[in-house]
Amino acid sequence: MTPAIVDSRPLRKFLGSSFIAAAAFSLLAAPHVVFAQSARISGAAISKVAHDTRKLTISAQASGGSAATGTIQFIHNSPAGLSRFRGTVSCLSASGGTVQVSGMIDKGETATGALLDGKAFAFTISTGSAPQTFSLPNFGDAGAIAPCSGGRSETVPVTEDGFRLQ
Repeated sequence: MTPAIVDSRPLRKFLGSSFIAAAAFSLLAAPHVVFAQSARISGAAISKVAHDTRKLTISAQASGGSAATGTIQFIHNSPAGLSRFRGTVSCLSASGGTVQVSGMIDKGETATGALLDGKAFAFTISTGSAPQTFSLPNFGDAGAIAPCSGGRSETVPVTEDGFRLQ
């Protein structure tokens, strides 16, 4: 019986190319890890409870940190009248299915006629619950509400449509 001569170069070439492929894959996958640290929320949710109808519409995103860009609109139609505002989102923080957003009101007023222009706002949105919920807004003078502090403790269930967290 003659001993077989085996050339080990193909094995080294295979292992070397496998290592290169794994390294290339990890480099391609790295941006997705960074993306996972960012957050984006969008959607319009309606809450109809008794004689109150509230609608919260948001489109905002944060990249890496909590600094965010986006817009928000809130409408509350109640027996007392109509309260509404639109504003700019400047902070977005997401943990699990809970999102906290805050920013400044561009234009708005309460059912009693009080102007909200230039005031700060904050909301908490729960996208991980069934049904989804959103808080009633916190309002305050500019600088009185901490960034991403979230809304009031009172929440309302989403009865129509909803939010999407990415």
